[in-house]
Amino acid sequence: MKIQSKTYNKSLWKTGVLFIMISALSMQSMKAQLSDKYEGYEQRVYKGMPYGLFKPVNYNPDISYPLIVYLHGSTDTVSRDILWYKESIQSINPSFVLSPKTTEANLGWGDTWNNTNGDAQKKVMELVDILVEQYNINTSRLYIYGISMGAFGVFSVLSNYPEKFAAAYAVCGGSSINVADKMLSTPLWIFHGEMDDVVPVRFSREIYNEIVKLGGKKVKYTEYPGVKHNSWENVSQEKELGNWLFSYERGK
Repeated sequence: MKIQSKTYNKSLWKTGVLFIMISALSMQSMKAQLSDKYEGYEQRVYKGMPYGLFKPVNYNPDISYPLIVYLHGSTDTVSRDILWYKESIQSINPSFVLSPKTTEANLGWGDTWNNTNGDAQKKVMELVDILVEQYNINTSRLYIYGISMGAFGVFSVLSNYPEKFAAAYAVCGGSSINVADKMLSTPLWIFHGEMDDVVPVRFSREIYNEIVKLGGKKVKYTEYPGVKHNSWENVSQEKELGNWLFSYERGK
């Protein structure tokens, strides 16, 4: 029995090691693909937190650029090929894109029910300030968006740093209505799938309705009929999203 047990455990160990190696190779492959595909993309680490940084092609330090921050969903730490890297976007609105990664699951970017501002969120905000010092980034044109856990994080960031971002959007997330008053001044577009089976759609409906109730006139809400938790696929097809986002500049 001991021999069988050792053989079984050894087999499990080999399987686990193989899985980790395959996962690591897949992530490295994705990073390499992004770096090969986009001249301005690179992977960095800040205080133990990996992050992707996209720098506009032909970056000119004499020109001031916008910065977009993307907060990913729970455990989705793969460096993905996102909309804002595309030449169709960058050719019209060249901008920096910051995509931090956190291994903290669930509400790792923060949430507004507990008024949290955890380590991951703090590191992201520190990174934004560091990038502003390193590059010619327009502090009046900082934008943030997130998906699922990242969308909860967006609401949390807006409540903790209400004057920081020029505009934001949140996809299939939610917020406590108790902090709605802190979101009145930031243009905000909320998206959710009607049939979301992971994050109840009411979380987005309630914060939207509360912002409107308090007199907020800079909030939009789009709900996709019949769509479940993958509403980010619908959002990626929103033709007006880019124009809407880049049209905002804090103070104007």
